[in-house]
Amino acid sequence: MKIPLDICNGFYESESLPLNSQRCVNLRPVAPQAQSLSSKALLGTDGIKTFSTSTDGLGRGSILAAAKPYFVSGTKFYSMNSFGVATNLGTVEGSGLVSMATNTTVDGVTKIVIVVPGVTAYVYNSSSNDITEVTDPDFQVSDTVVFKDGYFIFTASNGLKIFNSNLNDPLSYDALDTGTAEIDPDLIVGAIVNHNELFVMGEITGELFQNIGGSGFPFQRIAGANIQKGIVGKFAMVSFDNSFVFVGGGENELPAIWKVSGSSSVVKISNSAIDHAIQKYSKDELSNCFAMTYSKDGNFFATFTFESTNIASRTFVYNATTSALTGQNVWHENQSGLGSDGVEVDRWRVQSIVHAYGKLLVGDSKTSKIGYLDSSTYDEYGDTILRKLTTSPFRHLDQSQFWGDLELVMLNGVGLASGNGSDPHIAMSFSDDGGRTFSSEFSRSYGKIGQYDRRTIWRRQGRVPTNRVLQFRATAPTEFAIYGAHVWDELGDG
Repeated sequence: MKIPLDICNGFYESESLPLNSQRCVNLRPVAPQAQSLSSKALLGTDGIKTFSTSTDGLGRGSILAAAKPYFVSGTKFYSMNSFGVATNLGTVEGSGLVSMATNTTVDGVTKIVIVVPGVTAYVYNSSSNDITEVTDPDFQVSDTVVFKDGYFIFTASNGLKIFNSNLNDPLSYDALDTGTAEIDPDLIVGAIVNHNELFVMGEITGELFQNIGGSGFPFQRIAGANIQKGIVGKFAMVSFDNSFVFVGGGENELPAIWKVSGSSSVVKISNSAIDHAIQKYSKDELSNCFAMTYSKDGNFFATFTFESTNIASRTFVYNATTSALTGQNVWHENQSGLGSDGVEVDRWRVQSIVHAYGKLLVGDSKTSKIGYLDSSTYDEYGDTILRKLTTSPFRHLDQSQFWGDLELVMLNGVGLASGNGSDPHIAMSFSDDGGRTFSSEFSRSYGKIGQYDRRTIWRRQGRVPTNRVLQFRATAPTEFAIYGAHVWDELGDG
């Protein structure tokens, strides 16, 4: 009897592995929006191709201003033209991620504020084409900056205040132009502007402010407009899908991932497996997590990266499009690097993403290059991409089974003309102990170039106990897609 195996479901690695050990690494679940070969599929994530080698230092942030991308790489601030040529505009001290905001005035002058959290801030002015450090004595050391209604608005590093620049002048400040978040005594962590509303986010609550004008601090808290959730870190939220998403929680709540659904309401978009994974990180590690967003090929992605020296660093990716089409929150992982034992070794290397010149340009955590995401590139600057799928457990009537042939339905015949990938293979292993340990790998070709009728089959699988978990792994630099799987099965005698 031919039995389909449901394998294209994304990430759900339960805290109890026998319940579910499902992972989806560098494979993004999609739901076709028309009648197709299958109702769900897994497509290989994009590779990264070099756009520029003229920056120096690891990526710390990027922003688009007046249709031009700007990058902080190492200790330099760069503009970038469409040919990938970078212009050094000045020095930005520090080594960690930066917060940036921009505005272009009616006279065509672009200003960008660059905040080095807990250290200092700089202002880029397009009329002089250089950056100047903020030295006004009324400026306070800050962690984040946003722009609204002609003002650059900052969150003080001590967590006690928000304050704004003078109108259209981010080099000038007034000591009286400060405000506080008062609904709860939690410290202010960051701010974001969404739908022209200023959200000031603390450790366990968020408040909305509106511009009322007048002298002094021009923003006032909107009565009754608050969120009973806060954020874990200054870079833990990002505008996304006509709203914004963040990592955080409320009073006595361990962190999860949320999407704002109104001025005073949120919905949880992380599943319990994602929650379990991110709650393993320490408070300090969570405070340094960062969120990014981009869209491509009709899919809207929000990425959340967590780093640690004690446990694995990971990047979890939420796909809003597939989630809406399937009616469930769909996640996968982006990982970079391949260890000697053939497993992924690090979180996704991308530090920042900005859409410019028709490309999604990315800063990098491993090299000084500026790259771009490319669906026809199957490596990351030449580094191998591991694609790995671990399935949920397959179980039938609590009885042992006898499997004949196991077939993976996938994109075949995409081998390269020569070299690595000319005869691409995918390896299969299995676990009969609930995903705790796996068998040796059994490798099969998925087709040399033009072998479109190739079938990827593992013959005579034999007796299967009451449940089995499958794992598939591929590293060949080729186009990659999985459409489904099935097995020929006969029930055992229990």
